[in-house]
Amino acid sequence: MHTLLGLTVLVLAGASRPLAAQAPRPDSSTARAIGIGRSAVGALGKGDALSADSTYVESWTLLGQAGQTITIDLVSADFDSYVMLRGPGIRGSRDYSDDDSGGTCNARLTVTFPQNGEYDIIVNTAGKLETGDFTLTVAAGSKPKSLTRCSRDR
Repeated sequence: MHTLLGLTVLVLAGASRPLAAQAPRPDSSTARAIGIGRSAVGALGKGDALSADSTYVESWTLLGQAGQTITIDLVSADFDSYVMLRGPGIRGSRDYSDDDSGGTCNARLTVTFPQNGEYDIIVNTAGKLETGDFTLTVAAGSKPKSLTRCSRDR
């Protein structure tokens, strides 16, 4: 187990990244809000929380309705994106995290909310101490996995 934003996360044998576990919610003063159909631009850096696995993290809140399907895209030309979703009805499953489904080094996570409530999108990196700019987008519905290469791979 590791601590991420004051949260307990599990690392399963063979898993390369922690999986979000049921844990206390992050301090609301550090959470940012995003809505479905919206995008936000941000940056991970030394001012953000540093997790036990030496990655910087930011938390974004999102309201969800049971049965509603969304796609979360986390795109960065500066770091290998990793995204997790936590909230009501989520019990720390691989189904609620992604590394490369948005195209090589971008994350794309399509989920159906199990319950009504406030969810946390955890913006993270796959590599230790990676920093840089990112775009976080939450769209209604599902999107297929992308085969597009990210700009760092060219």
